[in-house]
Amino acid sequence: MPAADHATEAILDAALVEFERHGVHRVALDDVARRAGVSRTTIYRRFANRDELVEAVIERENVALFADIAEELKNAGPQANYYVEAFTLSILRFRRHRVLDQMITEEPAVVLAQAKRHYPKAIERMAEALHVIFPAGFAERIGEEAVTELADTILRYVAMALMLPSTQPLDTADEIRAFAERHFLPSLPAALRVPVRA
Repeated sequence: MPAADHATEAILDAALVEFERHGVHRVALDDVARRAGVSRTTIYRRFANRDELVEAVIERENVALFADIAEELKNAGPQANYYVEAFTLSILRFRRHRVLDQMITEEPAVVLAQAKRHYPKAIERMAEALHVIFPAGFAERIGEEAVTELADTILRYVAMALMLPSTQPLDTADEIRAFAERHFLPSLPAALRVPVRA
């Protein structure tokens, strides 16, 4: 993604609105340019093509989303289980984001294509969020490899819960927590089987 400046931010903001209104594949760059108040040439100076613009919007929104998840968990007070809460909140926050949720439900092929290219970055962001929400010293105690493995496991189960149908409802926070306790927690790496608690 190009370095942020006023025009770049205006383009990303405009693209986000257009994606929400029309879907990623149906958005014309002329409409993004018009909404951003810039020329089409200005867009092409910053993004080689529409795919690159889509990637930049998703990257920016994901960075903000993971930071929000970490901050919310950090400020939520004592949790019964940080793993379950991180898993639950990740699903709830993705669903509340109109564009990311729309892509997951209506354009899963786009999501999978993005995941193939950017999954290592997503793991890094989740690992950073875990460092924020864990009690002081916990991440250092279990080691960086275990934190990365946990981030990977959370993301894989979140993707499964968001993209695949379920025989049991996963609509409320309590339903998601129950799913996490039945299926997600038993899948954790051995170093993380004993849950961290506040």
